[in-house]
Parts: sequence; C-alpha cells; structure tokens
Amino acid sequence: MAAFRDLLRAWPHLPSQKNSRRFILLEAIALTLIIGYVDYLTIWEVTLSGLYAIPIWMMAWRGDLRRAVFVAILGAAIYYWVNVDSNPYKTTSGFVWASVNRLVYFLFVAVGGTALRNQREEVRTRLESNQQIAALEHEIVRVSEREQMRIGQDLHDGLCQNLAAINCAVACLKTDLETDAREEASAAGRIQSMLQDAVIEARNVARGISPVHTDAEDLAVVLEELVAGINPGEPMRARFTQIGEVGHLDPQISLHFYRIAQEAARNAIKHAEATEVAIVLQEEEHVVKMTVSDNGRGFTGTPSLSKGMGLGTMRYRARLIGAELDISSKIGKGTVITCILPPGPPEESAPDKRQVK
Repeated sequence: MAAFRDLLRAWPHLPSQKNSRRFILLEAIALTLIIGYVDYLTIWEVTLSGLYAIPIWMMAWRGDLRRAVFVAILGAAIYYWVNVDSNPYKTTSGFVWASVNRLVYFLFVAVGGTALRNQREEVRTRLESNQQIAALEHEIVRVSEREQMRIGQDLHDGLCQNLAAINCAVACLKTDLETDAREEASAAGRIQSMLQDAVIEARNVARGISPVHTDAEDLAVVLEELVAGINPGEPMRARFTQIGEVGHLDPQISLHFYRIAQEAARNAIKHAEATEVAIVLQEEEHVVKMTVSDNGRGFTGTPSLSKGMGLGTMRYRARLIGAELDISSKIGKGTVITCILPPGPPEESAPDKRQVK
C-alpha cells in the first residue's frame, strides 16, 4: 500500500508519462472521445461544441501545433459523426457547412493556443536572459570595484610608502649637503619638493580609486576630499555640505554614493564647463539624499540618451542599491542630480542591501 501511494505521488513527475507529449496527446484524444459521447447522449438544443476546444487548447498549450491540429480535426469529425442524425438542418449540405465552421473554430483554437504558448516561452526566456544579464552586470561592477580597491591599496601601501622613504632619504641628503655647505643642497631641496608633490598625488590617486573602506562615516570624509581635489588648480569653486547626521550604511552603498558624486562632478568639469559644484548629503526620516548641482551649460532631451556623460552608469549604480536617481537640467542653468535611498532594504532585485547597524 505504501508503494502504491508513492507511485501516485510521483505520477505527475514521471517524464515518460504525464510530461511527455505523446501521453498528453492520448489524454486529449480520450477527453475528446468523452466529450463526443456526452454530446451524443444530449439533445441537439444543448450544444457542446465549445467543450471540444478544451482538449485542443490542452494539446496546444502543453504539446505542439501539429498534434493540436490533429486533435482539432478529430474533434470536428466526432462532432459531425455524433450529430449527423439528430441535427435540425433540412439539408445535409447545411450541416456539413456548420461542421466546417466548427472545424475552422477548432483550428483557430489550436493555432491561437500554440501562439500564446510560444509567446509565453519567449517572454520567460527573455526574463531569464535579463536576469542573467543583470547578474553578470552586478558581478562585473563588483569585480571592478574589488580590483580598484586592490590597486588603490597597493598604491597606498607600495608606491606611496616607497616615495615617502625616498623623500626621507633625500631630506637626509639635503641636511648633509647643507651641513657641508655644498651647492647641491638646493638641488636636493627641489628634488625633495617634487617627491612630496608626488607622494600627495599618489595618495590622492589611491584614495580616488579606493575611497570607502569601513562604514558610512567615510562617505562624508571622502566627499570632502573629492571636493578638495576639485578646487586646487581649477578655475572653479566646489563645496560639500552635510545636513544633520547620516546613519551608518553598508560600505557598498557608501561606495556607490561616492561614485555617483564623482561621476557627476567629473561631468560638471569636463562636459558642462561649470564654475561651481555643490554636493549636499543629508538624511531625513531614515531617507538618505545626496544632491550634486552645478552651474554649467546644461543639456536638453532625455538624460539617458546624452552621450559621453556616464548617466547610464549612475542610474545603474543607484538601481543596484535600491535608490532613485533624478536628473534635471536646463540649458544655461546647469544640472541637478539627486540620489534618494529610501529606508529599509531595497527590492529583492537589487543585489546590494542597505544595512542599519
């Protein structure tokens, strides 16, 4: 008895039985015969022609078009056979024409059901492909960020430390030359100054590649450093403002916020020819909001179609963390980019999640 119950439970999952197209065809034929027998027993006024579409649709939805057409022809033939003696038509040709109409209807059901099934399969395949593409995109971004962090760490721990050591050695050499009143002391001083500039530049590069390491408190710090890096040597003014306290965020979320601000500031300098850039970070009722505005040239049209400005990348980063990105711009009045992260975790489709510690 236990073995019989196990067989009944496994019956829907047997590939050689219920899931095979041949078995589905047998089911459709049996159901058509049952409908035909019931149709034979009922009077003419009670029409069952619509029930013949059930096995046809079943075959089209779970089988293929060729078998569905066969079931449609079989259904039309059975309909004709069971009603040929009881139909109210005065002539045989009239009933034959009515049966042909039923056949056309059944064929439409077969073709329509197959078309819908194919469309469903196409949509499912497309959704699966989009999910795979989204997963690959997220993996590419994750690997890219990880590689940038590694390069930044190597620059900081390797090149920067070596330059600092060379700077110390040159400082000692300069001191010895000054003690001996050698003319080369001034040249050593210039070399030391160049090395100090190189150390600062290398650290700035390392910090730009890998800006966020620990928690959300670094976000305000690196945004200030981003603004500080814009001002020197540039004919423009940049400022950063933090309104209130910003709660702790997941490091990946902080990193994406920084990348969006970095890209927006780069756009303002390179494309918009702005003379002022303002970055504002705030949190109200657990909603984190960052605004990057400039007084550049601005642009018109759909922002996502603007070329060479990285707006698509910013939108993708915002989508990864479950945030909303709004881009507004007017010719001659600059551009305003707003990134809003709602409270709580983002949607399940977003690979990264906000974490409140």
